[in-house]
Amino acid sequence: MHADEAIVPVTFFLVLTALLFLGMVGGIAGIVLDQREHAAGTLWRREAFRDAMLPVAGWASLVVLHVGVVLIGEENLNTGFKHLLGTLALLLFYYAILATLRLIYRANRRVLGRFYSSTGAVKWRPIPLLSRLVFPTLLVSAVLSGATVAWYDGFSQNFVFTAGVAVLLAIVRRPRTAKAAH
Repeated sequence: MHADEAIVPVTFFLVLTALLFLGMVGGIAGIVLDQREHAAGTLWRREAFRDAMLPVAGWASLVVLHVGVVLIGEENLNTGFKHLLGTLALLLFYYAILATLRLIYRANRRVLGRFYSSTGAVKWRPIPLLSRLVFPTLLVSAVLSGATVAWYDGFSQNFVFTAGVAVLLAIVRRPRTAKAAH
């Protein structure tokens, strides 16, 4: 093993650890700031809490997938199914990374809004296509996963699986509110 080959895993680990640390700090800061402004109501109705839980769900789903494969036994799975599970793991990994980056961005906006604004409120600007979807981060993850699978495997069964997930996520739309309809 050359020195360059040993540096890549260490660098990846350090970047991933820094990303997770920033996500945790940002999530906690966002929840504390949001709790000061909106003390009433359930936790799930608070945007900062939902923002913090989405990366947790992404990373936890990767752990659950790994535990499931270990419990079943990798040797008991056929090769095609292992490849599909690998594609699912890739999709979940992209989701966990993007959800963590989204958490860091939104927490940063909350903290800066608190410092530079008299009200402390942050106005979120909707992204034209993605703001209408129920799971926009998961759709972007499915598209990235599909592009990665197409790059390495071509148009295989794994690509069709990922493309199917992306199409299903693109079909499901957020219900229109009465305020948005007028």
